[in-house]
Amino acid sequence: MLALLVLCLGQPPAPAAPRPAGLAPDLAPPVHVTANGKPVDVERSGHAAPFVGDFYGDGKPALLVGQFDGGKLRVYRNLGTATEPKFGDFEWFRASGAPGTIEPG
Repeated sequence: MLALLVLCLGQPPAPAAPRPAGLAPDLAPPVHVTANGKPVDVERSGHAAPFVGDFYGDGKPALLVGQFDGGKLRVYRNLGTATEPKFGDFEWFRASGAPGTIEPG
């Protein structure tokens, strides 16, 4: 299982959180990003390319994850708030009604 790890910007880590060696002081330690209570898993080997943005125009950051295999993109809607995101199930990114992909690799 390839669980997605993301470096969170902004908020300082909890006092008990260990800081990996070499981590920039303005970054929090990596965390497992979860959707429906489970680590995000892109189901293929390779590199995921996570990005957050307000894709739905609701003022809350959603999570977009590129999948190495086939260049497919998953979008996880934020069911929480802008400051405390909680991601649900993913849906495939679509453009003009068709699955949107990017050049893999």
